[in-house]
Amino acid sequence: MTTTISVVIPARNRAAVIGRAIACANTQTFRPIEIIVVDDGSDDDGATIAAAQAARSEAVPIRIIPLDKRAGAPNARNIGAAAATGEWIALLDSDDGWDETKLASLVPLMDDDVVAVFSDTVFLDGKGGGTRKFGPETDDPDGLLYENTLGGCSAAMIRRQTFLDIEGFDVALPSCQDWDMWLKLRQAGRIALSHEPLTQYYFDAGDRISRNPQSVVKGHELLYRRILSDYAPADRVGDIRRFQPFHLAQTLAYFTGVRKGTFRAAIRNLIWPHPRTTRRSALHLLATSWILKRA
Repeated sequence: MTTTISVVIPARNRAAVIGRAIACANTQTFRPIEIIVVDDGSDDDGATIAAAQAARSEAVPIRIIPLDKRAGAPNARNIGAAAATGEWIALLDSDDGWDETKLASLVPLMDDDVVAVFSDTVFLDGKGGGTRKFGPETDDPDGLLYENTLGGCSAAMIRRQTFLDIEGFDVALPSCQDWDMWLKLRQAGRIALSHEPLTQYYFDAGDRISRNPQSVVKGHELLYRRILSDYAPADRVGDIRRFQPFHLAQTLAYFTGVRKGTFRAAIRNLIWPHPRTTRRSALHLLATSWILKRA
């Protein structure tokens, strides 16, 4: 039986980059059966560009689902997944990209007990290089209890029935919706990994939830509590709770440029390093805090 894959792309005001995402989906060596673009109440002509590409395309059929008003990317993904006809949902953010072999490389990993497959992500620096997401902790099944070890949505391919069974992304979370989804998938079945850097993260899109400090803090605090109450085994609760302040301080400093809480968290970790961090990490966070203060 042939595996069928639907690509779901949420988009809001992405006229400058959505063509790149559609092209990545349209040139896969393993051809998806459809590309679904959910236009999240855009103010620009991103949906028009997507529709024009659909009209010109001789490859994968493209469907545009326009939303009258902004619903948020997690909601747009849920809408796209509900409309999809493929057995699997390949998520692709409108400002990200894929290697042309992405889908072909992940299909062989789809065993019967697998509910999701992830590829590594390369964060492109604009100079032909970049850093990668997956580290040694990625293969640790409990790593997700501490941090999002798997990356963003564009790295994921999810069995559609599982996606629907766990009710998709939690739209009530102001951030961390992807991390929360990976935790739900972890409970639903096995997650398979490809360590090939087949997902591409660009920095040219502008507005992202991950750069909004208020959303970052609130989302993390809500998910931290959910992890401790719903996911963490009793013998891990104390260890996870001790790690969370340092993790939040790192996230705020490195992704949003906010230094609030970094000094205390860094000093604490310098004196009493958590097993998942090092004193070097604490010193780096202190240096970053100092740079942010002078900026």
